Amino acid sequence: MAEKDPHSRSLLLLLTSAFALNHLDRHILNITLNDIGLEFQLSDLQLGTLSGFAFAIVYVVLGFPVAKLSRPGRRKLIVTSALGIWSVMTLLVGASANYLQIFLARVGVGIGEAGFVPPSHSMIADAYEKDRRASAIAFFSAGANVGIFLSFIIGGFVAGHYGWRAAFLVAGLPGLFLMVVMLLKLKEPKTAINAENRKFDQTEIDSYRIVLKKLLELRSTRHVLVAATLTSVVGYGAIAWIAVFLTRIHELPLPQTGLYLAIVVGLAGAIGTWLGGKFSDKLGKTRSDWRLKFVAITILIAKPLAILFYLNEHLAMALTLFVIPAATGSIFIGPTFAHAYARVLPHQRAQVTALLMFTLNLVGLGVGPILIGFISDTLSASYGADSLRYALIAIQLAGLWAAVHFWLAGRAVLVEEDKSVSETKEA
Repeated sequence: MAEKDPHSRSLLLLLTSAFALNHLDRHILNITLNDIGLEFQLSDLQLGTLSGFAFAIVYVVLGFPVAKLSRPGRRKLIVTSALGIWSVMTLLVGASANYLQIFLARVGVGIGEAGFVPPSHSMIADAYEKDRRASAIAFFSAGANVGIFLSFIIGGFVAGHYGWRAAFLVAGLPGLFLMVVMLLKLKEPKTAINAENRKFDQTEIDSYRIVLKKLLELRSTRHVLVAATLTSVVGYGAIAWIAVFLTRIHELPLPQTGLYLAIVVGLAGAIGTWLGGKFSDKLGKTRSDWRLKFVAITILIAKPLAILFYLNEHLAMALTLFVIPAATGSIFIGPTFAHAYARVLPHQRAQVTALLMFTLNLVGLGVGPILIGFISDTLSASYGADSLRYALIAIQLAGLWAAVHFWLAGRAVLVEEDKSVSETKEA
């Protein structure tokens, strides 16, 4: 990758490792969700609230002030503090004695994680050149799949043999160790005044209003925001309920569920996210619209296969069908953030991250798991345990809708570029 900073590779590796632990601590709940529901006699709607809303609401509220603080010199302290907070709160989930305590501990996990992504994206954007930024962000984003992989492996094995509380203990401790390593080894990238920075007016007030206005004035970005939000509803909803689906519908024991999902969702997802970002960058060099159209095509291929996965009664065939949806589920992240970063001032990128994370988390993480739980509870009287199957199928329609917006965003990029060239010639 083309780097602007000599420490960019170690920076990317450390941040990606922390992001993996971020998703380990976030998703360890999903593999243990069924056991928690049985112990506390919770409905699917209540389980969806634990998996999504409790975490998302504080995450998105705190994301804005943290991004505002994400200036060079502060970002290292912010990300390491965030890592320590969410690790401790993960330990407290395992010590909870009732539904309310789990809910509040999950709020605490959200408080910690809210401080991590905006400054991390800001540092990565400073460390890598524009034409390699999507690849770097995709590599960082693949850490989420690694974390999901670990959550299924650790959660399935530990919870299956020692109980769900032990799984949270094992998940929370590594973050405290990595926090110490990052305090000693993480170096902020040098934000030199380069050619890219000189193109912009550095005196402009970088308020959220200005950043949001800059994003929304472009048709392509409006389509990207809608598409990414819809995709996150499907993704967060599916990842919250996939383990419950396999244990409830296919009657798999927890260790086996964790192993299968670690391979299909975690490993395939990590490889797909990283390769998707690199392929998107290559396509973007040929024609800029194909960065986003490529995402649309992957969604159109993946969603029908996801529906067949939920309908298939044969486990081996079902898991095979789910490989492509799992591998392509996060491909949209790199192109989405890279598209937005290219359209704002360099020093506004942390705020762009906060705005995008606000939308993706409030709607995707906050609504996706709850919506599936609500649909499942609503259908349970008629379909019994299969109500969860049909709830997961219904949510896939949002993914097909997202594909349309990604395609339209790609078309709009060409129109905007042609307009920009014409205005430059006239000037």
